[in-house]
Amino acid sequence: MTTNALMKISQEVISSNEQLHNFVQRVKEITNPLFPDTLNFVRPEFKLSATVVSVDANVDKYGNNRDIYKTENGQYALHLSKLNEIAKAAGLQITDSKILERKIDSEGRVTYILFQVKGYVKGIDGSIKEDVATGKYDYYRDLEKYTSPKQVKGRRGHAEALAESNAKTRLFNKLVTKLPQSFTLKELQKPFLVPCVIEDKYELLKDLDPETQKQIKAEYAREQLGLSRRIYPAAGRAALPEASQTPADAAEEITEANVVEEEHVAAPQTEPQQTKISFEEQMHILAEEFRHAPQKERTEKIMQLIETTKYSDPNGIPFTKARIEQNSLDTQIKFLEKLLTVHNQAEAELI
Repeated sequence: MTTNALMKISQEVISSNEQLHNFVQRVKEITNPLFPDTLNFVRPEFKLSATVVSVDANVDKYGNNRDIYKTENGQYALHLSKLNEIAKAAGLQITDSKILERKIDSEGRVTYILFQVKGYVKGIDGSIKEDVATGKYDYYRDLEKYTSPKQVKGRRGHAEALAESNAKTRLFNKLVTKLPQSFTLKELQKPFLVPCVIEDKYELLKDLDPETQKQIKAEYAREQLGLSRRIYPAAGRAALPEASQTPADAAEEITEANVVEEEHVAAPQTEPQQTKISFEEQMHILAEEFRHAPQKERTEKIMQLIETTKYSDPNGIPFTKARIEQNSLDTQIKFLEKLLTVHNQAEAELI
């Protein structure tokens, strides 16, 4: 299949079950479409698009490569890195990842790990589909299953990673529709077509008069460019926190050693703003823009703001990407919002 043909398929937009059925029937001979049979298309601004994810089907003499590996039943399964690629294409977000149980022997060597991951994807009706999955590593089961002591020792050295990988694989299979757990090499020669919900904000404007549409589009563009504070400086200063609140107070959630994880709450859909908006609300909107962004992008933005605002932990603990990412999604968004508030307050005072 040519690159141009794949690009053409990925540019299609689906907004009804009739289109969905026709699309799947048309592409299933040349791709592996992971689309559901029917969907609840009740929100006109939400539509489906397809992302192409290709898999390397050329394996070594052991039946493995960087994308796939041979299973005990003679078929092939996707490595976690490729599953992660599919999950990101589907807009799947991990909100919690932790060890539930860990057992060791008398010499302190791990014998059992139970790992849990929690995540969600956005539905075509605007809802959030959330699920939890667990995965485990069991040393004594490995002793029964594998005849090679070297293989058993190697797996034990990566016990935590194996348990986490098993948990993520199960979560992805739950949240990404039509994703099998095993394949033939022939099936893997076709790329996956991964559905992803996209938001067409202009769909909401169709019934408005042209002048109102023009005003909303202009305001939305200013918001995305971070220019709203320049338009409403007075409102921004009025909505700032009290002077007694320091950057350290603002970022308290993430600087504490024992962060209390909050339940994930789906972000409300942001409607186009009217002609007046407070500085505080602007910062909230800007932070929420990163809720569905890749973790890497969100982490880099937080680290950039920490450097720009010269924020330092009052306890002297350095900020690292790993430290940011070990917190829940809601905690990261709250921290990002307050860093944005500090940063943009300083800029507004210079205008």
